Amino acid sequence: MSPKCMPVLGFAAGALLVAACQNQREPTGPEQIPSSQATAQQLPAQAQQRTTWFRQVSPEVMALPRTVFADDDESSGLLVFGVEHAEVVAGVRAVLTRHGLPASAYRIEVTEPIRFAADLQDAHRPTLGGIQIVFRSSACTLGFNVEHADGPSFVTNSHCSSRIGAIDGTDYYQPVRVVPPQFAEIIADEVDDPTYFKGGVCSLGKKCRYSDAARALYRSGIDSEQGEIARTSGANNGSIDVIGDFTITAQGDYTTNTLHKVGRTTGWTSGQVVGTCITVNVFGSNVQLLCQNEVQLANTQILGAGDSGSPVFQIVSGNNVRLVGILWGGSVTGDSFVFSPFSAIQTELGSLTATLP
Repeated sequence: MSPKCMPVLGFAAGALLVAACQNQREPTGPEQIPSSQATAQQLPAQAQQRTTWFRQVSPEVMALPRTVFADDDESSGLLVFGVEHAEVVAGVRAVLTRHGLPASAYRIEVTEPIRFAADLQDAHRPTLGGIQIVFRSSACTLGFNVEHADGPSFVTNSHCSSRIGAIDGTDYYQPVRVVPPQFAEIIADEVDDPTYFKGGVCSLGKKCRYSDAARALYRSGIDSEQGEIARTSGANNGSIDVIGDFTITAQGDYTTNTLHKVGRTTGWTSGQVVGTCITVNVFGSNVQLLCQNEVQLANTQILGAGDSGSPVFQIVSGNNVRLVGILWGGSVTGDSFVFSPFSAIQTELGSLTATLP
C-alpha cells in the first residue's frame, strides 16, 4: 500500500508474494532473468517474514490506546504503525521488541486520528470540545471535557441550563433531544453552577459572576475524550465538518492576541483580542459579568446562535493549543465574541484539568 493511502484505509492485508522462476533452461532473449538469482529468490522470504510479524503484532499494537492504523507496507518493505501522539510510540515499540522485531523492520509515525465522517452537530462518541449539546429545546456547544474529583465532566455555559446561576440538574443530550425521551441519550447532568452575588464590585441593581460557566457530570457509560477539541478544515471558512482535532496541551489565560474558538454553528473562527478584563451588562437581563475578554474580526461572522459554550484557545504549535476560556456571547452582527477567562472558571468551579491525560 502506498503511504498516501494509509490515512484513508489505515490497515492493509498481507503482502503480495512474487513467485520465483522454476524453469531451469538457459534463458535467452527477453526471458533472461537478472544475473543475481539469489536476490530474486530472497525477496519472497523477506516479504513472508514481514507478513508473519504483522499477523503476530498488529492485533496487540492496535489494542493500545490512541493507535490509529497498522500497515504491512509493500512499497517500503516495512511494517508501519500510526499513533495519535508521540507519547504512544514507546508503548508500540515495547510490543514490537517483545515479539523480536528489529528496529529496521518497522516505522512508527504520528498521524491524525481517523473518524467516521461527521460535523459538529452530529453524534460524537467519545465526546469532545466544540460539538453540539442540547438541553430542553435549545442547542449550545460543549466547551471542554475535564478531570474532576466527582468524575469525568464537561464545562459549558451557565446560561446553557434550565436556570442560570443555580444547580438544577439540567439533562444534556448529544446530539439532539427527541420525543419521546426514551429514544434520546442523556449524556450528562448539571452538578455545579455557582449563584450570582450582589453588592461590592457589582453594580446597583445587577447580579454578578466572573464566569458564565457550569459543570456537568457524565452519566455512566458515556465515553468522553479529555484534552481534545473538534477541528474543522480551517478558520473563518464557515465549515462545520470535522476533519480532526486540536489537542489541549496547556491551560490558563491567554498569552497571544490571536484567539480561536470552535462552536456548533459557525465552526472554527478566530480574531484579535480587542478588550481585556471588561465589565459586561448582558442585554435583556440584570446579569453583569466581570473581567471578561472580547475578540473581534471586523466584517466577518465569527459567532452564531448556538455557539454559546465554545472553547476559546490559542494555537501553540501545529494542532496543539492552550485552552484560555469559554465563549458565552457577543455582538448582534456576530463579528465579535466575549469569553470568560480560564482562571475565572477555576475560581468559580474549582480545580479543573482539561489537558490531554
